[in-house]
Amino acid sequence: MRYYGLQLQPMQESGAFLLRAMQNEHMPRLDLLVRESVQNALDAASDMRLGGEVRVAFQVKTHATGSVASVFADGLNLEVLRARYPSGGKLLEIRDTLTDGLTGPLSFDEIGADGDHGNLLKLVFEIGRTRSDDSAGGSWGLGKTCYFRMGAGLVIYYSRVRHGDGYQERLVAGLVEDETRPDRLQRDTRTGIGWWGGGDDSGPRPITRTFEVRHVLGMLGISPFADTETGTAIIIPFLRDDLVPAAEHDEDGAPLRRPSWCSSYESYIKVALARWFCARLDNPLFATGPRLTAEVNGTPIRRRDMLPVFQAAQALYNRAVHGSPGQSDYLESVNVAADAVLHRAVAPRAILAGAGPAGHVAAALLTAEQLGMSEPENRPDPSMCVFGRSDTTPPYRPLVTFMRRPGMCVCWEDSTESRGWAGGLAGVPDNRYLVAVFVPLHNRVLAPGDRRAQAAAPVTLEAYLRSCERADHAAWHDVSGYRVIERIRSNCGRILREFGSRAAPATTVAPAIRMARNLADLVLPERGMGMDGRTGRPTPPGPSPDKGGGGRGRAGPSTPALDVLDVRYAAHGMEVHWSLVWGAMNPQAVRQITLQVDSESGPIAMQDWQGDGLGTFPFRVVGARLEPEVAATVGIGSDEQGGVMLQLKGDRAPVTVRGTLKIRFAPEAAGTLRPLLAAGLAESVRENA
Repeated sequence: MRYYGLQLQPMQESGAFLLRAMQNEHMPRLDLLVRESVQNALDAASDMRLGGEVRVAFQVKTHATGSVASVFADGLNLEVLRARYPSGGKLLEIRDTLTDGLTGPLSFDEIGADGDHGNLLKLVFEIGRTRSDDSAGGSWGLGKTCYFRMGAGLVIYYSRVRHGDGYQERLVAGLVEDETRPDRLQRDTRTGIGWWGGGDDSGPRPITRTFEVRHVLGMLGISPFADTETGTAIIIPFLRDDLVPAAEHDEDGAPLRRPSWCSSYESYIKVALARWFCARLDNPLFATGPRLTAEVNGTPIRRRDMLPVFQAAQALYNRAVHGSPGQSDYLESVNVAADAVLHRAVAPRAILAGAGPAGHVAAALLTAEQLGMSEPENRPDPSMCVFGRSDTTPPYRPLVTFMRRPGMCVCWEDSTESRGWAGGLAGVPDNRYLVAVFVPLHNRVLAPGDRRAQAAAPVTLEAYLRSCERADHAAWHDVSGYRVIERIRSNCGRILREFGSRAAPATTVAPAIRMARNLADLVLPERGMGMDGRTGRPTPPGPSPDKGGGGRGRAGPSTPALDVLDVRYAAHGMEVHWSLVWGAMNPQAVRQITLQVDSESGPIAMQDWQGDGLGTFPFRVVGARLEPEVAATVGIGSDEQGGVMLQLKGDRAPVTVRGTLKIRFAPEAAGTLRPLLAAGLAESVRENA
């Protein structure tokens, strides 16, 4: 194949830029790849009608370095290639069928005035050009750059399309790498970008002669399309070793629990397909286009093969769009009671033209048994399935996902903040799991006051949501000056909060859990999905109304109440910046801040921990100080319970006291136990946890 290096010219992108174009370093690379490749296949479906089908097959295999070197000898520095990959590597093939393939002109010379660029030129040779229809997955044209981040930067595109009365095969390759690397693979490049194909000096184009295409495929061990098949195969050699989340370790180097599907690329892809496309994968009731069928290394991924939380999400999607369960409904199969399932219209005011909802939310309250967590299934908890980290402390965080017309989950959120999709619900009090799905009505038209830039033509809700997604499609962000998403989220949150709080009085769990949840949000690492792993948006710094930890102490202004203002995580511990409302009750009495351990049965104080024979208390205060402006009126000292005591030096009590605690973790506590701060009068601090 002939090599064509991209020359440096004005306004020219570089390889280093394209490798960072999606600006998403939080989501595992393999998740990004699954989302992008499947969405590209769905956008190219041959039959967009209901009842149709799109097939996507993932194949992971090994390959030799020599086979790649023989195909791409022209343009590659073979000495560097063999030095970087002396033993070959792994190759990933992503093949879609029942799709149109890479259609359109073979080169830019074939495009007429106002002509269609086609799928081939958009995917292989262009950046920033996208489909314009509202139902398409992308709105930036940058998602394709994720392919180059999966391996050495080399990507081979093979496609079979209808051509006249027959078929045509097309094969072309591209390489994007950091042009500043001293061990770059391209011999001479100032951009880090190049292609291999046919053509002449005017520029690259795919090779189309069947014998040439079949020769390259044979060298790479790839089977050609056959019979009446059309579609596209994306081939990525030399896969990286860090495409799935790395194993986490505590401060002493001990490995933390890791999901079983992280053991291989094949098993991870199976879960990622369900995580992001549970609404469409093997779902004959999918409402806005052909259903998706997928396989990994020849094994089909059926609905029954998905983890239970994703089967439940598909059942909720069907209820959200159809209003009733379909055949083989998962929720019915595990005997979820009717009053534990919700289906409601989400109808915020003043954002849509005419009456009617913006979409529907469906939710279910599920027990551990209904999610297959008991024997003999022993499935992981929903948080592990979605984020790769267990939620071990009840009440469990609510899980909410939302999607547009293409059916890909934009984000999974488990936020307990009041502005989140669950409306600040800390969890269902009776230790069940809340799983919810929001599906918008894509053809609703925005009210004139909310049309983007006061466009003359009506703007649909689907078009607005699509424009609000960034290149990685990991969140919805309102356009400046508009509150469409904010109002939908607020309305949905109110519905879910009321639904989740019906099971038991929320006041029995809110005081203890709110401090634990918010302190954990500040301390624990990001969970690996979207912007902050849960909400798809950064958690705002500094204090907020939901960062309170005073529990019942907040019910009246007379009792001490504690706020965590900031947490800085360090090796073997953390530093907590706090603020204490002194309170009018017995102002001369000593105020006490103690450390406790959050548990399923409630906070455990040091004396109870030791009394139950649990060993050394896992947390202790190793440093405490007050801010200078209050140090003259309040004294601080340690107590026997592992916390600190605050006592007035004079007769006048301050309104608030601020200070800092340095907390050290025992090695066995790191990553497994959550610290809980409690504040109150010295004799009643446990009641004010």
